Amino acid sequence: MPEFQNGAATVHYEILGEGRPLLLIAGTASDGASWGPLLELLPDRQLILIDNRGSGRTRVEGPIELTEMVADCAALLDHLGLERVEVIGHSLGGFLGLALAASHPTRVSRLVTIGAGTISPKARILFRDLSRLYFTVPAPDWFRLLYQWLFSTPFFADEANVAAAAAASTAYAHRQSPGDFARQVAAIDRGMIVDLSSVACEVLALSGDLDLLAPPGAVEELHGKVPSFTHERIANAAHSLHWEAPAAVAREINAFLR
Repeated sequence: MPEFQNGAATVHYEILGEGRPLLLIAGTASDGASWGPLLELLPDRQLILIDNRGSGRTRVEGPIELTEMVADCAALLDHLGLERVEVIGHSLGGFLGLALAASHPTRVSRLVTIGAGTISPKARILFRDLSRLYFTVPAPDWFRLLYQWLFSTPFFADEANVAAAAAASTAYAHRQSPGDFARQVAAIDRGMIVDLSSVACEVLALSGDLDLLAPPGAVEELHGKVPSFTHERIANAAHSLHWEAPAAVAREINAFLR
């Protein structure tokens, strides 16, 4: 099992394929498996999938911080002997990618963020409530609530599809525990200060035009101080746009990374 030690954390990662190295950083409540729909659409890449603290098979005790997640990404590059990589991050992973590029500007050659925007007070309360409820409601019901914020209307057209997805999420061998979800939400609430004007690489920001968590305006707001960024909207997609529109997302990524 590929892992390395960074401070108190045992950090799990996976490497798939060959080619130019591309680091993929997942969002809240997600791990490397969340990139499944995109993996075969990113050819000629060495795909490096990291599990953030509080998710997947990365293990660490006690509170976690966003700064530590960024440090884990940099430490993984050191562990693999990589000086410079391209990076893709979804949601929280997009913010971590921006923070990595700001704090280690020579390590990130290009960055793609997916569904990464400023967090509204409404979204903060939502995640605090989801954090509290995860301890008290059956996991399939909790996932059904979460899906309301991740997917657009077509996902819900077939009740059996929703039930099957909730069952699969519940049965996932490395499903995030309620305690780990709470640790990630607490870390997001504490936040971190990042000087995004220090991002030296080009950035492509992708947003779903139906995203309730990171609508296009919030994506623009987060990236506003990045010196060189392009914003592209994916039609008919919500927050998990790489699941709802993987081909469209991959086209934008591959054109940008060239």
